[in-house]
Amino acid sequence: MPNTSTIQNTAFLKVFISSLIKFSLLFLLTFSFSEICAQFNVDEQSGEDNYYNANFLRFENHIYQENVKTVLLHPKDWPIAAPFIVLNDPNSTLELHFDILDSTLGNFMYELIHCDYNWKKSELDVQEYIDGMPSDYLVEYDYSRNTFQKFIHYSLEIPNFNMQITKSGNYLIKVFDYDNNDLILTRRFSVTENIVNVDAKVKQATLVRQRYSHQEIDFSIGTSAYQMTNPYTDLHVEILQNHTWENRLSGLDPRFVKESTLDYDYDGPNAIEGLNEFRLLDLKNTRFNGAGIERVTFSAQENHAYLELDKSRASRTYLQNRDLNGWFYISTNLSEANSAALDADYVNAHFSLKQEKPLSDGDVYVYGALTDWKILPEAKMKFNQLELKYENTLYIKQGIFNYMYAFVKDGEIKPDMSRFEGSHFETENEYSILVYHRPLGLDYDRLLMIKTITFPPEN
Repeated sequence: MPNTSTIQNTAFLKVFISSLIKFSLLFLLTFSFSEICAQFNVDEQSGEDNYYNANFLRFENHIYQENVKTVLLHPKDWPIAAPFIVLNDPNSTLELHFDILDSTLGNFMYELIHCDYNWKKSELDVQEYIDGMPSDYLVEYDYSRNTFQKFIHYSLEIPNFNMQITKSGNYLIKVFDYDNNDLILTRRFSVTENIVNVDAKVKQATLVRQRYSHQEIDFSIGTSAYQMTNPYTDLHVEILQNHTWENRLSGLDPRFVKESTLDYDYDGPNAIEGLNEFRLLDLKNTRFNGAGIERVTFSAQENHAYLELDKSRASRTYLQNRDLNGWFYISTNLSEANSAALDADYVNAHFSLKQEKPLSDGDVYVYGALTDWKILPEAKMKFNQLELKYENTLYIKQGIFNYMYAFVKDGEIKPDMSRFEGSHFETENEYSILVYHRPLGLDYDRLLMIKTITFPPEN
C-alpha cells in the first residue's frame, strides 16, 4: 500500500504537469497569433488589416499622399538610369526629386532602412549601416515658376555629408512629415560592392514555346577574388528587366559549380517575355502637338493634351522604335534642362485605346513608370460606349513619357502586358543582374555585384 508521502507527490506532479501543459498551449497560441498578425499586417488590438492603412510603411516604391507627384530617384545627372550606386565611391550618388502640389512648405525628414535581398527589413541597427545622422531634414526645395499648377519641388542627394552608407545591399528611403509623422513616399535603391565578376549575354529563348516571345539571360559568376563556401544556400540572384522590381526573375540556383565559376546557363527558367517597345508621349510643349499627341488645349486654368487614338499591337509584327524602356524624364522646350523641374507645368493627359466592345474578363490600365509600375485605381480605363474606346486621364508633368496598356484579368493582380502590346524576342530591353551573398555568421545580405546588359548588344 503506497504511503501518504508518495500519494501527495504523485498528486502534486499531476497538477504541475497539467499546469505546464496549459501554460505551453497558451504560450504557443499567443505566439502564433502574434506571428499571424505580423505576417498579415494585422493590428492585434483592433484586428484591422494595417496594409490598407494609408500610413502603413510599404517596402516598395509608393506614394502615400495624393498631392505628391513626379517622384524620381536616379544616379546624379542620369534621369532614366537605375537607382544603383557603388559603395564608398564619392562619384556615385543618387538624386531624389518630387513635387508637392501645395504652396505651404512642409517640415519633411528622411531616413534610410537597410533591407535583405527580398526587401524585408534587415537585422542591422541603423548605426551599423549609416555613418552620421539616422534621420535628417529635407532642406533643398524651391517654388514652381511661371506655371498654372503651383507646387514646391524638393530634392536630395544620397549619400551626403550628414549621412554616409557603410554597408552594401538594398535600401529603402522613407520621407515623412515630422509634424504629424505622416508618410510622404518610399523609394528603393541598391548599393553594390562590385567585387565579383559576372559574364552575361541575352539571346532569343531556347525553348520552342518561348522562342518568338521571350528573351533568355545566360550568365556566370566568377568568384576567384571572393571566398564563397555554399552558393546553393548563401547566394541569391535577382534579374530585373528595365530596372523595375515589378518584373523580375528570382530563385535561380547555379546549374553547376566549376572551380570558381557558377554557371546559370539554363533553358527556360531564365527567360522573360520580351514584350514590345513602349509607346511614346512627348509633353514638352503645351502649345504644339508633340509625338503621340493629337491636340493640346487650355481651359479653366489647366493644360490638356489629347493623345492620338491607340490601337492594340498584339497581332502586329515587331517594329523597332527607340524608347526609354518605360521610364520618363521632365523637360520643357521653354526652359533649360537644369531648370525644367521648376518650369515644367502639369497637364491633363487624355489616353484612349480603340476597342470594339468592352472586355468581359478584366480591365485595362495605363502602365509604366508614370504609374510607379503599379496597377493603380486612378489609371484604370473606362469604356466609352459611343466612341468604342477605353479612356483615362492622368495628371502628369511636362516631359517625355513611355507607357503601355496593361490587362488585368478578373480575380488576378498580375498584369498581362502582351494582351494589348504583344511580345517579341527582338524588343530592346535592359537587364540588371544583382548578386547577393550572406555567408554563415553574417546578419545581412551583401550585394556583391550589379551587372547591366542590353539586348540587342550595343555596338
